[in-house]
Amino acid sequence: MGCAPAGLAGPAIFLRPNAMWSPLQQLQKAWSRPAPEPRQTAPARPVLKPAATAVPAVVAPMEAAADPDLDRRFVGELLQVAHWEDTPPSGAERDTLRRLAALVVQPETDALVPRRPTALPRLLGLMQDENASARELAALVAQDPALLGEVMRLANSVQFRGQRRVESLEQALMMLGQWGLRQLVTRALMTPVFSARQGRFAPRANPRLWDEAARCAHGCAWLTDGDSTRFDAYLAGMVVDTGMIAALRVMDQVFPPQAQAGSQQFLATLLPMCARLSVGIARQWQLPAPVIEAIAAHAERCADPGRPPTAATLATHLDTAIRCARRLLLKGSGSPEQALPAGDMACQQELERAFCA
Repeated sequence: MGCAPAGLAGPAIFLRPNAMWSPLQQLQKAWSRPAPEPRQTAPARPVLKPAATAVPAVVAPMEAAADPDLDRRFVGELLQVAHWEDTPPSGAERDTLRRLAALVVQPETDALVPRRPTALPRLLGLMQDENASARELAALVAQDPALLGEVMRLANSVQFRGQRRVESLEQALMMLGQWGLRQLVTRALMTPVFSARQGRFAPRANPRLWDEAARCAHGCAWLTDGDSTRFDAYLAGMVVDTGMIAALRVMDQVFPPQAQAGSQQFLATLLPMCARLSVGIARQWQLPAPVIEAIAAHAERCADPGRPPTAATLATHLDTAIRCARRLLLKGSGSPEQALPAGDMACQQELERAFCA
């Protein structure tokens, strides 16, 4: 597959949506203030923008068009469909679309999102305290095995690791720095949303969706200037495909054993419906308004791929990051590689640097 997938790391964390995003909104407000430079015990690899690389200017809209074929191939990989057939949807596919249509009208997020770990509110409180030391954060993280595993995994990943392996929590927190901690908390909050142990479709596809979310969030944040908006960009990249997670759970309930998806008509309805469901989930979770607006604009593009992109906004960065993330995950899958639009080139190179180095 070109690059090794990140996968889901650490034990499952459980969250409750309404309780989860209130501290996230507080965290977003706190992170909009300039943060002091973190102490470093070893040279860390750049997290978002390489030192010699500037964020590219957004190109003309016609060079950043939607790519329905890329979406078709990515969803085909998720559902293990090699060829989508020009046939009417099967009974199971029709039932899935009916169930999803009901969720779009009234998102049942309580049934779709697990519970939050008890240590996260205290962690978010410490994150708002600019005077909190790495030792205090390390003591709190040590109380939660899931957060402990995620911190150590992330600190020793390609994106963050310096010249030596990180062995202690305090060293890890200093190595990650302020932005690394922001990414860490967001990933820790979102990890259980992508977890699935039962069913046929979700356990197989959710790890790949997690790989996409990590790359999409990184790319979207990298394209975005300003600390006050970078967190929104990262969160939008993490949340934009939550509707597909819900769709996989519905398919696990509806599809008979051994039955497979494969209708082009099913796919053509599934993609915009999942995008609309992502908007509903973002609203139910009370995410920041810029995040909801960007995901809603993406849903409109899914419903009308020919719609011209808007000006340089978080929505255009999100669309670019989605394309680049899916293109990177499909690299080496046997599909012919096509020339990149000029607007995608720099983001694609950044994702390759961050996830394939």
